[in-house]
Amino acid sequence: MTLSFMLIQETISTFQAQVEMFEQCLHFPNAQHEFSAELAEIASTRGISQDELKQEIVQFKQKLDRLLKLLEKISETANKGESAVLLYFVKSVFLLKEILEVDWDLFLRNDKREAIKKATSGCVALYKEIKNAVSPETPKKDGSYVALETLKYGLKSMIEAGLRVNAFSQEEVNAFDLGDITPQESETVLIFLSTMKKWEPVYKRLAAS
Repeated sequence: MTLSFMLIQETISTFQAQVEMFEQCLHFPNAQHEFSAELAEIASTRGISQDELKQEIVQFKQKLDRLLKLLEKISETANKGESAVLLYFVKSVFLLKEILEVDWDLFLRNDKREAIKKATSGCVALYKEIKNAVSPETPKKDGSYVALETLKYGLKSMIEAGLRVNAFSQEEVNAFDLGDITPQESETVLIFLSTMKKWEPVYKRLAAS
């Protein structure tokens, strides 16, 4: 699973690069007429001023920075066992879900569409990999079960955002061959299960002492 996590980390790095480009353009609007026009269009669609949109872009970057920190934690703990990495993974997927649901209209240009497409492809591969490790007998506290249910939320948001910005077509979505990806657990339950998994080794040591 580590390679898949690294793929997602590289994708979010692409998102961060795009936001840094946003910031540069905001400082030099006269040299970026196309970007200014894009800002005006997004602000108009959201029904807010461009100054308000600029503030929302700042918040967008802050979310991406938090996401990158979570992904760095995944990379740092990937070799330390499932319990160490699961909570960071669950939090990162739900934060990515929030970003795409709130700020999907910041990905309307071709290069940003490609970022969503790459992220979705990586998560589809990861989802299928984990799905093969889960059966109807897999307990809910199992890390693979928690990761699979969490990815359902992430994939639904990625696919919805990707369709909105024309990153891919409905035919391409069908070709993912994901089946039913309706989550069976709430976000709150999945965060609780991932937290319980993180502290499980501590509970075992206390019980043995």
